[in-house]
Amino acid sequence: MDLGQNLTAAMMQSSAEAGKSEEAWPAVAHLHHPDEANQLLLPERSSCLAVKTYLRMCNLPFTEQISDNAEFMSPGGRLTHLPLLRLGPVKTFAEFEPIVAQVEVMQGGSSLGSWMSEDQRDDIRCLVSYVENVFTLAEIHMSFVDEINYQLYTAPRSAAAHPWPLSAIRRQAKQKDARRILKVYQWQDLDNDQVIQEVGVCADALVAKLEEHKAQAYLGGPRPCELDALVFGHVAAIMSTKVPNMELAEVLATYPRLLAHCRRIDQSLFDGKLLASEVEAQEEEPE
Repeated sequence: MDLGQNLTAAMMQSSAEAGKSEEAWPAVAHLHHPDEANQLLLPERSSCLAVKTYLRMCNLPFTEQISDNAEFMSPGGRLTHLPLLRLGPVKTFAEFEPIVAQVEVMQGGSSLGSWMSEDQRDDIRCLVSYVENVFTLAEIHMSFVDEINYQLYTAPRSAAAHPWPLSAIRRQAKQKDARRILKVYQWQDLDNDQVIQEVGVCADALVAKLEEHKAQAYLGGPRPCELDALVFGHVAAIMSTKVPNMELAEVLATYPRLLAHCRRIDQSLFDGKLLASEVEAQEEEPE
């Protein structure tokens, strides 16, 4: 074997080893987020729950870590900066879509949605982006713009991890960041009724997707995909998070088909601990 052949063989072996290492899920995978009991806000909880659901659907092991400074550890993100997924000693990813993209790179042809055609994958990606924007922006609005929710729910939680005066500084900073995000997506002038209308339009699209696959179990067909995990994360968080103004939960309660879908996921992945009782209570209320 001449020098050129040796070099080619060495490069092929190196590439194969690199690809193998990229696909391997690390022994240490930590999901960082603030304390859910008194710090995590509704949009952050939705994102964290969506990521946990996705990783469970992929059968990927991880350990949850309660970190008051998770938001500051985050490498960035469009909306919530949470949760933070640390893979091994160095790699970090934040928010649902970047984490899903990284898992797909690592798993390659065995990723959660690999059974779909490319057209189906494109359709699901568009829906994921749409659902993430609408639900997260609605949650941010109801957390920071709705005055009752802000004073009684958001403000105390925003300041819970820090002593005064840092608590006041953090509370103001989070509110300013929330209003900036709403302005970027042109939601800054929407009132509660308009926000609820946007959520209703999104829910209608999801129900139509379920009806499209009526004889099958999931939004994309016979198997789960990232869209199922994302929708479950938002619906379960909205339905189970007790805030003074529950308008988001009330509008979702008018979509029994969507709630039934999320309840099945809850039962299969979380033993029905997150959503079942809340959904049953809403469904039992007279129309």
